[in-house]
Parts: sequence; C-alpha cells; structure tokens
Amino acid sequence: MARLWNRFHRQPQTQPPLPKGQSDDMVDLRDETVLAEVPPPTPVPSPSLQDTVESRDEPDPRQFDEEAYLEANPDVARAVAAKVIGSGWLHYVHHGRTEGRPLGTPSASIVGPSTRSTQHAGTGFLAPTDLRLEAFAPKRIALIGSCFLQDWKFHVDNPSKCDCDLFLLNNAGDLLDFDPAPYELQVLQISFRSLVPDATFWMPLNDEAAYRDAFATACQRLSFQLRPRLELASKADLLTFVVNYLVPQRNPIGILHRRFDFRNPEHFVQRLNEFLEEYVRGFANAYVLDVDRLAASIGRRFVQDDALAIFAHNTTWPTWGMITDRIEPVPPLSEFYDVRHLDLFQDLVWAELQTMFRVAQQADVVKLVAIDLDDILWHGVSGEMETISPEMLEGWPLGLAEALMYLKNRGVLLAIISKNEDARVRSLWDRMFVGRMQLSDFAVVKINWTPKTENMAAILRETNLLPRNVVFIDDNPAERKAMSLAYPDMRILGKHIYYLRRILLWSAETQSAGLTEESMRRTRMIQQQVVRDVDRKSLSRPEFLAQAGLKVSVSQIETASDPRFPRAHELINRTNQFNTTGQRWTASALTEFLESGGTIFVFEAIDRYTAYGLVGVVLTEGATIRQWVMSCRVLGLDVEQFVMRRIVQTLRSRGADTIVASLLETDANFPCRDLFAKTGFTAEQDGSMWKLRDEVIGDDDHIQDVS
Repeated sequence: MARLWNRFHRQPQTQPPLPKGQSDDMVDLRDETVLAEVPPPTPVPSPSLQDTVESRDEPDPRQFDEEAYLEANPDVARAVAAKVIGSGWLHYVHHGRTEGRPLGTPSASIVGPSTRSTQHAGTGFLAPTDLRLEAFAPKRIALIGSCFLQDWKFHVDNPSKCDCDLFLLNNAGDLLDFDPAPYELQVLQISFRSLVPDATFWMPLNDEAAYRDAFATACQRLSFQLRPRLELASKADLLTFVVNYLVPQRNPIGILHRRFDFRNPEHFVQRLNEFLEEYVRGFANAYVLDVDRLAASIGRRFVQDDALAIFAHNTTWPTWGMITDRIEPVPPLSEFYDVRHLDLFQDLVWAELQTMFRVAQQADVVKLVAIDLDDILWHGVSGEMETISPEMLEGWPLGLAEALMYLKNRGVLLAIISKNEDARVRSLWDRMFVGRMQLSDFAVVKINWTPKTENMAAILRETNLLPRNVVFIDDNPAERKAMSLAYPDMRILGKHIYYLRRILLWSAETQSAGLTEESMRRTRMIQQQVVRDVDRKSLSRPEFLAQAGLKVSVSQIETASDPRFPRAHELINRTNQFNTTGQRWTASALTEFLESGGTIFVFEAIDRYTAYGLVGVVLTEGATIRQWVMSCRVLGLDVEQFVMRRIVQTLRSRGADTIVASLLETDANFPCRDLFAKTGFTAEQDGSMWKLRDEVIGDDDHIQDVS
C-alpha cells in the first residue's frame, strides 16, 4: 500500500526533482514498518563542519551519476534492490549528503561532450566490445599477400598479441606448399596490380568493350589465384578471410559522366568486389574481410592513395618524408595530406578481423534480448501520457525497434520486462507502432508490477536459457544494478541510449555466420512452448504427453549439400546445455567428418503446439556416439530416449556390437549429463566414455515415429 500511495498521491514538490529517467515508484520512506523489514544502509562517520556547510548547497540531479553512487555504496545498492528506497539519488538527497557519502567515480559525465566514450569513438565504433564476456582470439594467424598486408605490421605487433606470420606473394605459383596446420586463421590478399595492369585505365574511352574485357580478365585472374589457396584451406579446415579492394574516390572521366560504367575505376572496383564476394562464398569456411568499408567509415581521403598514385596501386597513403634532391625541396607528404588516420585504419582492420573470428566461432553468443519500454522503446512514460502518437518513436527509439527486428530475424529472441499496466500498454501499442512492430514479435512479454529480477527468472525458465546468453536493457540504473546483482554474468545496457542500436546490430555476439529457417521461426516456437508449459503444469505427466501428440522423425544427412546441413551446423555451435562434448565445428570440418565415414543423424519434432523443426544432431563414427546435441525446446518430452532407440537400431544393423558414447562435462551441459545413464549405458573409467549394457531403456510409447 505504501508504494501505491506514493505513486498515486504524490506530495507537493518540496524535495529536489528526480534526475530524468529515474522512477519515483518506491516505498514510502516514512513507513517505519516497511523500513524495519530490511536493514537500512550503514551510516558512515559524520562529515567535517566544512563538508556540512558545503553540503547545504542544492544538489543538481543532472550532475548525479546513479551507477557510480551505487557502486561506491554497496549497502545503498542493496536497499534499492530490496525496494527500501527508490534510487541512489533519493538516498543521497535525504541521507547521503549529511552522512558524507562518496559520490563515486563517474563512468562518464551526465551532460556535456565528455559523455562520448573512447571505446565507441575509435575501433569500437564498427566493432563494439560491450557484449564480450571473455577474450577470444586466434592463437596464430597466417598473413598471405602483398605489401598492403605488410604495411599493417600485424606480424610485428598487434593489439591481441597474437602470433602472426607474414608470407609475401609475387605470383600465383607461390606458397602452394604452404602448411596450414599450425594456424587457426589465414588472411589472404591478392594484389590488385596482379589483376589489373598499370595501363588498364589508360585505354581510349570510346572503347567501352575493352574495359568490359579488362574486367572479365581481372575476374579470371582473381579466381585463378584464389582457387588453389581456398581449396587448400577448405581441406585443412582453416578459417580464411579474403581482403577486398579499395574503391577509388572520384570518377576520373568527370563528375558529370556516368558513374556505373566500367570505364570508371569506381564502378570497376565495386563490381570486382562483388565478384570476389560471390566467389569466396563458394568455399566452406571462407569470408571477405571488407577493408573497403573500413576506409569508407574513416573517410577515404584520410586512408587511400588514389589522389596521388595510379588506380592500379590500390592501397593506403605512403609515409614519404622530405625530398631534398630537387631544385625546390619537397616537404613530407603529411604537410600536404592528412594521413594521421593510417594507424586507426590498421587498428580498425584488426578489430574487424577479431569480430569476424568471434562470429565464426560463436563466442559469447547472445540468444535473448530483454528490454524495458518507457524511455527505451519510446519517449516518456506511457502511464503518464495523455496523447499517443507515432511521433513518440521518432529518433533513437525507432532505430532501436528496427535493430530489434533484425535481431529477431537472425534468430535472437526478444522479451519485454516492464513495470506498467499490461492492458494500458496493449491498448496504445498499435497507435504508436502502426503495424511496424507487433507484441507478437516478442517471444515473452512480462508487463506487470512484479520485481524485474523475478520476471527475468521466469523468462529464463520458459526459454531454457542461461543468464550469460541474455542482454537486459533498462533506463533505470537501480533496475540495472538489481539485475546485475541477481545475475552477475548477464550483459546489461541502457545508460547510454545512443549506443544501443550499434551495440545490438554490430557486436559479434549477436551475429551468426548464416541464417536458417529455424532461426527465423524461433520466436513463434518459444511462444507455443510457453502455452505448452502451461498445459504441462495443469495436467499429470501421462495426460500431458498423451494429449501433446508428439511426432518425431530420425534421418541422416548424407552430404554437405543437404538443405538441412546449415541448420545442423548452427545447432551444434549454438547449443551449450544439451551438448555432450561442447565441441564446435566449422562447416568444412563437419563436411570432412562426413566424407571420412562419419554419420550425421538429425531429428525433427512436431506436436499439437508447434512444429519444432530440426531439434537434434547426433554424430557417430562406427559404433561410437561421438556427440549428441539437442535443443532445450524438447526437453522433458522423452525425445532423447526415442531417438537413442532408433540410432542404436541403425548402428546394429550395420554390424556394430559394442556401442559406446562420449561425454565430456562443460560448465553448461548439466541437462545432458544423465543422457546415457537413463538410456541404458554404463560409465567406463573416468565417466568420459559410456557403454550400452544391452538394450535402450526409457518410456517413449507416447511418441509417433514419422521417419
């Protein structure tokens, strides 16, 4: 009642105003029965007389850093999380000033230009690191290319202190005996000059066909030089990034002439980059390192040398010093052109390379983003709005909404955790978004007055996710602090709204190497799973399983060209909990596994609630179950017993006598540690290998085989 009283019967404005974005949804401080329930923050020694006199000055909420104050005063943070007091600001106003509480060290100023973070203004602009939990970089890299790669100096030093070996190429026959075994990554660059001779763009402009022929020849030369190296990398399962080319800054024919014309070097190089992208995509585990985009982001004039050198050179500014052996000495090049950003360009290349590596390896992957609504997805507090219109979304809220829709299509789940009236939000939603975003785009919606940490616990249960796979976004520092205390390894954002869109879209942790049909349908499947779990709680287990009408099919993937192969590969690399070994596979390694005699079993499930799609992958070699991966969406339905029975039948039909399975414990795979024990296997030695005693055990009569 105290909270309701304070919310709807506010006192006259006799206390300093709240900083913008902070909630006054708090316990009434005058209610001593409430305060008695949770120990108050411990007082600190009395301040000096001078401090007391200075503290009488009216505090400015715009200069108050809520997070810094809570960080410096943990007892206040605990009281805010327990709802004893609404925020650190209110504690400071009523108690902290007179107690001489430390304000803490602000992470950034609340106002003014110093709010801009160097983390986001430099290499972190295109490659944000806010969502990284652990350092993850290749141990050794092969740099194969021309002097363009040499100028990066990664083989001399680099920010990650990785071992980098530089191999300079002069022609297509070089390095065909290159040994890829010691490397986790190779960066491959083919000199532009080896594709396009110096005088290519000097041909008569009235011979357009000659320029088209030159482009076709460049493509042939590029594929001729790339093919042997990409084939070697594919066979060796070596992740490869191929460097593209810098697009010139101006049309040398003239600014009034056609831009999209092969006689224009701009268009020529753009089309060559398109060809490069398509060609590289034809090889497993190979991607384009887009240095052209990095140069454009900095500003081409600060990076590229085409204002000085021939187009065929296609590289960055040189660092020429003074030329003295002329009638008139020439000052250093830096006196004529701004070349200060060359170091930034090289750092951006390294940051992009690391981001791509993390995406390929699915490091610290984000599987769900949970957001607050007020002052996050729209301007203002919905409960206090008299008029509702789409204008409430203009600016950063609409940009954030668009980013969320991209994440949904990538397969990242969305959730809402908001302290609001559910009916009120649902009534105004369509008036604001006008059909652009639906509440049904969110897998889970929690709009109520329950503490947000409790709502988060429910979401984690309903989605079978770990806190480390979740990002929480809220405008209230007290809510962010409470969530971080409840879930220390959860990633939490919201203080700087202008960074949110970039972090969500551009971070490695929200990306994947490809899109699958199951990824894009993930939201609908989770929504139906929530409905299913409600029925599960209201019925006995036999009744629930009987009425679910579960159907499962078990089949095999024969080749990497099977349309289910990308989904199987994605499931192996994104699954942490029901993964018996935790091993990650590249697409080429999985292909090699198939070609060397391994078997990839996959299983799909459907019931009256939803079509779950491809939910499991089992890798076998001979009579050994090497790895078992299953989506947590079908946990508790006895699917694993059903599939185990079918796989064992298949292995025995091929002559297998003693069937064994591998189980390696990881930090996250608790749900699958009893898989083999409950299906009839016995642990051998240290428990890493299990042997099937006789027949598969388990009750799966409620499952219909539709293989």
